[in-house]
Amino acid sequence: MRHIGQAGKIFTLSTITSVLLLSGCGSTPKTQSMPVVAEPTPIETTQVEKDVTPEHKLLEAKKVWARTRDKEQRDALLLQAADLYLQDQQPVMAQQILYGVKEDGVSGVHQSNYALLVTKAYAGTSDVPAEQLLAMLDKVNEEGETAIEKAALQTQLYLQQGQYAAAANSILKTNLSTEEKVQHVWQWLTSIPKGSLLTIEETYPALSPFITLRRLTETHANSPAALAKNLSQFQQVYRGHLLGNTLPKTVIQASQLSDAGANDIAVLLPLTGRLARTGQMVKDGIMSAYYADVEKKQNDHLLPRLRFIDTSGVDTQHLLDEIGNTKFIVGPLLKDTVEQLVPRLPAGVNVLALNRPEELTALANTTSDTSPDSVASPAQLSRVSGLENELAAYNEQGELEALGLSAAINYFGLAPEDEAKQLAELVFNKGFRAPIVIAAQSGLYQRMDTTFKRHWRALNNKENKLRTNITSVTFNDSNSLREGITQALDVAQSNDRIKQIEYMTNDEVYNMPRSRRDIDVIVAFASPQDTELLNPIIEASLNPYDGKQVPVYATSRSMDYDSGKNQWRDLQNVHFIDMPWLMPSHEWPSLQQEVELAWEKQNTMQKRLFAFGFDAYQLLPQLGMLNTLKFLSHEGLTGSLSLNQNGEVVRQQPQAMIRDEKVQMLSE
Repeated sequence: MRHIGQAGKIFTLSTITSVLLLSGCGSTPKTQSMPVVAEPTPIETTQVEKDVTPEHKLLEAKKVWARTRDKEQRDALLLQAADLYLQDQQPVMAQQILYGVKEDGVSGVHQSNYALLVTKAYAGTSDVPAEQLLAMLDKVNEEGETAIEKAALQTQLYLQQGQYAAAANSILKTNLSTEEKVQHVWQWLTSIPKGSLLTIEETYPALSPFITLRRLTETHANSPAALAKNLSQFQQVYRGHLLGNTLPKTVIQASQLSDAGANDIAVLLPLTGRLARTGQMVKDGIMSAYYADVEKKQNDHLLPRLRFIDTSGVDTQHLLDEIGNTKFIVGPLLKDTVEQLVPRLPAGVNVLALNRPEELTALANTTSDTSPDSVASPAQLSRVSGLENELAAYNEQGELEALGLSAAINYFGLAPEDEAKQLAELVFNKGFRAPIVIAAQSGLYQRMDTTFKRHWRALNNKENKLRTNITSVTFNDSNSLREGITQALDVAQSNDRIKQIEYMTNDEVYNMPRSRRDIDVIVAFASPQDTELLNPIIEASLNPYDGKQVPVYATSRSMDYDSGKNQWRDLQNVHFIDMPWLMPSHEWPSLQQEVELAWEKQNTMQKRLFAFGFDAYQLLPQLGMLNTLKFLSHEGLTGSLSLNQNGEVVRQQPQAMIRDEKVQMLSE
């Protein structure tokens, strides 16, 4: 534990008194440099005595020591002085007193109180790691108000570490109201991936009812009425628990949603002109989803009427006239049409645009922190020590959801930047930290390259790393590709060194060029044809004697399923992300058979557009629930689909790799 040292002390009356007092104990404090102390979270503590100042306690401690030499009584008064300084928002003064107490030795009777005060003094600062403070709290007794303060501090520290399950478990032991506990626990637990819930339930049994509630909402996400019925049964089972009387506001809203009543849907696509084939493939996907609903409901009278409106060569007013009083719209497909049409739509129209405006694209590229505490707002809580700023980050988002301010306009697209961002998270979460990023010099791949690097820096910043270790390679033909890879891997430099040794010794050197050993992953943003070229170059450039494989990662933009088996041979061991619909095994085999019968020899791009249209139709009736319960997702042909705070559909694609000249799905 690093306390404020003796060098650079603030010479106030209280400090001088404490120094004199502790120097009389016969101990010599260690000299150390003054660390930088960040402004801590405002701390609220229980007042020791009314109208008593820290200086009073320090002078009283000095008198007691001079008169009785009673160390325990003196230290009790010093700890009270430190507590008063914390109440006065003077943590540096408290830290100095606590340092002096520590140097003279903390007696067993004061260990618990000392540990609690040290944690208060340093919580919210960068001076002491959160895990070290959490270890200090293990020494604090759990009795009465002390237990509540301990739980509040644990919640604060766990939030700083991003341990949302642990924070949720701790906040249940604080003195927040039932409603506040339920809202915060629910928000944190629904930010955690579904696959982690079983482990969390075993680790923190107190969270089991909340996890059960989450599973219940996921099971009945397609039916608000069924959700409402099961919620009533849930509260009967958990009578006496917090959730027995108080449910999360968003869950209540979801259960009160009514049928969207989408009897008439206008679909806006380019059906003539240069983009007619693109629009037609999206339309085919929408119609396939429509007829799949006919078979499912076995009654076409229960389905909405679809109207397809051609957006090619017409102005915004013409589109508005065509839309008329229709309240549900899918499209437009082109970004320019989205930007011109959406602002002019009347209130009350529900839109699933098949692209997103430029300002949202820019926002998506600059907003990299998607954790639950990425939203800041003024602190609302005041009764729990040290939690105000930590919990304030959740208030704004929670209040918006509680008021039901879900956007009527949502955006669904297949943006390449989104894939680059997912790839950055995938590679980073696997523990890689020193990538070579190879990007073709075309607009599409340069945008992906820029997005990847921006998000990579943001991920490193969350780990407090000031420097991101990225090696960049750009190319425009096969020669510059080969040259860029060999230079990035230091193979060219290794060859030069071998030639230099041969020249100096006038003898042939039997050696092989060696590649860099600090590189742990290679990321490629290139066309399928270029990716087929670069993978063999990379394999030939890596040092075969290291015994270390450097994996290559790519996106769906590097995959073409029409090139035949030779392509998979050249892409051996390449990892990539792509739509479930294009994977060798998925959950829609019967639909695939129907599509292959209806449309022979669809190429890769046509398959992607078909899946895009299919998912767009299926998403439309679910938008109300997905906007209300942000943790829910729809498992579609294009990936796992959910909505963010901007009303954008966030798409997570599965992972696969090429092994033995075949595409193999990866579970993680």
